[in-house]
Amino acid sequence: MDTEVRTANPEYAWAEYLHCMEGTPEMDSLPAAKRTAASPVWGILLCLVMTVVSIWMSGFTFWPFLINGHPTFEPVMISIVIGLILGNIMPLAVFQPGIKFSVKKMLPLGIILLGAKLDFKQILQLGAVGVTVSCFEVIMALILMFFLTKWLKLSSKLGTLLGIGTAICGGTAIVAAAPVLEAEEAEVVFGVATVTLLGLIGMFILPVLGHWMAMSDKAFGIWAGLSIHQLPQVVAAGMAFSPEAGAQATIVKLARICLLAPIVFLVGFFYTHHKAKKDQKVSPGKKINYFSMFPKFVFGFLAFAFLQTKGWLPDLTIHFPGQMASTQDPQYHLRAIVLQCSTFFIVMSMAGVGLETKISAMKQTGWRPLLAAGLSALIIALVILTLIKLLVMA
Repeated sequence: MDTEVRTANPEYAWAEYLHCMEGTPEMDSLPAAKRTAASPVWGILLCLVMTVVSIWMSGFTFWPFLINGHPTFEPVMISIVIGLILGNIMPLAVFQPGIKFSVKKMLPLGIILLGAKLDFKQILQLGAVGVTVSCFEVIMALILMFFLTKWLKLSSKLGTLLGIGTAICGGTAIVAAAPVLEAEEAEVVFGVATVTLLGLIGMFILPVLGHWMAMSDKAFGIWAGLSIHQLPQVVAAGMAFSPEAGAQATIVKLARICLLAPIVFLVGFFYTHHKAKKDQKVSPGKKINYFSMFPKFVFGFLAFAFLQTKGWLPDLTIHFPGQMASTQDPQYHLRAIVLQCSTFFIVMSMAGVGLETKISAMKQTGWRPLLAAGLSALIIALVILTLIKLLVMA
């Protein structure tokens, strides 16, 4: 995004917040006088409160937060919605420094810790058919969204975010990929909202269609795991069909999530390469330093995925000196703690994104992104269903 665009449109400050992860000079949208006078404390406290409320609301045990005994809304989505509401009805001047801190510092840390969610060995549990279909689904989703983006004349960044969200794991994938693309706030918010809506629709419709077609538990589990975007929605749809289908759908979905790391890495590499080539055209003879431009947090993300795959995030039992060993000694599941911290940091950063996003900016995206994502999800579900009938149910 060009400097002139960011300066002229302060509501599109997402990429500006992420310069610390790109190795490029940072800009501050606040005038110098306000930077020195305003304290980040109030904005940080606001985002903290919103984070706690969002996580609390995601545990509500009534409709629509709980369907068929399983949660349907992730805290990320709830925090964005709360941020959108507050950010469009109240002045934010005093909160700006803290909001900026929450997005700029918490997001990369949360994404790094998110790597602990990925275990590449889960792919092997699918077998040859499951791995082949999973990889095909991801590639098809990205290619399909590329052509739909061209056809409907969408922003390439928004199209890429929707493609990644559809291909892998919904809002989490969009949040993880947004920094490497320097995506605008409105694009991130619209992308998360779109894949969440489509995932909810699929969560209700697929179990009904599965029973109507008399699908086996294994077949439906693979179909739900590859066609629905977010993990809570996949689990809910699978369990609505049968407990066996729910278990199969969860394994398929977790294996699909494992592809998040390489996809984010590749998207970041190609975007960085394209950006460097563009800069070289503007400044001929300029030496390109790809490493300095590539978001460093991606390497931390991959490192945590490697640790989890190798089993180096163990469960810990703390025994205090002078006491006899006991089953009452506190036990800590290191991976669970890391993932809880990741969720907290990402939700906190998305609260800031929601606060900074104006409804007027989201309206500018129009109906075309929703149409593109909807067509993509529908085509993928039909193609995957056909492959399952040929490879699994034959």
